[in-house]
Amino acid sequence: MAGCSDSDKILDGHNFEKGDWLLVNVNYAEKTLELIDDELILKNNRNRIWVTPIGECGKTTCDGFLMLYKDGKLIAEDAYLTRSALHESTEIKNSYQTGTEWTLNPKNDSEFKHLWDSLKSKNYYPTIYHTQPADKDIIWAYKFDEK
Repeated sequence: MAGCSDSDKILDGHNFEKGDWLLVNVNYAEKTLELIDDELILKNNRNRIWVTPIGECGKTTCDGFLMLYKDGKLIAEDAYLTRSALHESTEIKNSYQTGTEWTLNPKNDSEFKHLWDSLKSKNYYPTIYHTQPADKDIIWAYKFDEK
């Protein structure tokens, strides 16, 4: 199997000791959404999750996406063709929590801040998503399912 460079490893090169981090693995074909918000797990597995060369989408529709957020902002993203072409360590696989996602479209900056602050809790993780062609920030939120 061909090796991956560090640039292919979504967790590599980030300081997980500062900030509030979230790794999202969404697979549209399997209809799954998995989340990891434990910075220690992300730090300890920085070289243990990547898309293998046969999993790169090229010019076809991808089944899934890995997204890495810091303090609600998208830091890195990688797409994969199928889940079988995604290399994940056992610790990563065992650390995923299922979740849901939705969007909120605040009317103004004040409502954005109020909604953002109300979502900052243990089971929620709000992110900023810039829409086009409206050229506006909305909230794309993730919620961890109850264990």
